[in-house]
Amino acid sequence: MKKSVLFLVQNLPVPQDRRVWMEAKTLRENGFLVSVISPRKKDQKKKEEIDGIHIYRYLEAPKAHGYMSYFWEYLYSYLMTFYLAIKIYFKRGFSIIHTANPPDFFFSIALIFRLFGVKFVYDQHDLMPEMMLCKFYKNKDSFFYKLLLMFERLSYKTCAVHIATCRSGQEKVLSRVKIKPKNFIVRSAPDLGQINMTLVNELKSKEAKKRFSYLGAYIGVMGPQDGVDKLLRSLRIIVHDFKRNDIGFVLMGDGDDFERLVRMSQELEIENNVIFTGWADKEIISTYLFSSVIGLMPEPKNDYTDNSLHNKVLEYMSAGLPIVSYDLKEARTSAEDAAIYIKGNNEKEFARAVVFLADNPEMRKKMGEKGKARIEEKFNSSFSKEELMKAYDSLFPEIN
Repeated sequence: MKKSVLFLVQNLPVPQDRRVWMEAKTLRENGFLVSVISPRKKDQKKKEEIDGIHIYRYLEAPKAHGYMSYFWEYLYSYLMTFYLAIKIYFKRGFSIIHTANPPDFFFSIALIFRLFGVKFVYDQHDLMPEMMLCKFYKNKDSFFYKLLLMFERLSYKTCAVHIATCRSGQEKVLSRVKIKPKNFIVRSAPDLGQINMTLVNELKSKEAKKRFSYLGAYIGVMGPQDGVDKLLRSLRIIVHDFKRNDIGFVLMGDGDDFERLVRMSQELEIENNVIFTGWADKEIISTYLFSSVIGLMPEPKNDYTDNSLHNKVLEYMSAGLPIVSYDLKEARTSAEDAAIYIKGNNEKEFARAVVFLADNPEMRKKMGEKGKARIEEKFNSSFSKEELMKAYDSLFPEIN
């Protein structure tokens, strides 16, 4: 039972969580028995096997909008995850628990199974204390900020291996924890099975291109911390101040803020220029990314976004899209010359950069080619898979 792993996922369903799915497939391809616990949408199965990976799902909680609703969501998710973990342990067994945050409280489940020799991999996708600060507009004296710091520290203390998505995020964590397990950086990489020209729905693509001369694309979660509200205000400037009704925008994703953002687009009178797809499958993602000419990265610069790897940047680059981004450290690390960087979180300058790229096809082409080259040379999935296996090899050196 040495080479067997259980993924605990709460934030997104699987396989829709593209990072977790890449990791799960990599381990399966390297001989691991892989199980996953995740929430599910109403139309998803409770239990399913995909590519040899056994997925166990519980019905996701309603979207949370305040502290108490988050409390009940997390309590429900925790209890369902713990129940399924016990069930899987006696049915299939596992020797490793791999948690993908958020949240950071699954260390307590790992602690219980550590009594049975199970090792813990803490895969820190997000800096939860910093995310809370920008999501709820709190300061570092907040009780919840200190609580999340404690959860992070306990997760770090419990794990045998810590995985970060980028160096700046790893350095941020190491600066505030004292106990240091084995540390690895496993960057997310675009899944070419999800972003592929062969998946393009030609009918949807033609409809979008018929409506607009140019399309800008956003893909990702839509929560208060993700800057989609800033993006909508920039789009209002483009449509109303710059009089550019020839530019349309496809916003792919879902999240706690989704309904508010749809209403906001109506209040800003830009709903005719914005397409909200909701949660996007691989056909929708491929169709609109390859129909677009610009990738939109509206996360404002703060302590959370500046130290986080943003998957959408890499996905835009893999589709050959030039990017407009606020001036984020990790966005620069990933994209370099494949993006225009806006200082000061300035929404009007963001809008101006979008229009500039729409009107300059040669620059778009040049930037897009640079982005694709960086994916192929530095950020393709083979590098991420190699680093993941190094982390796992460190757990069981005797079987390598």
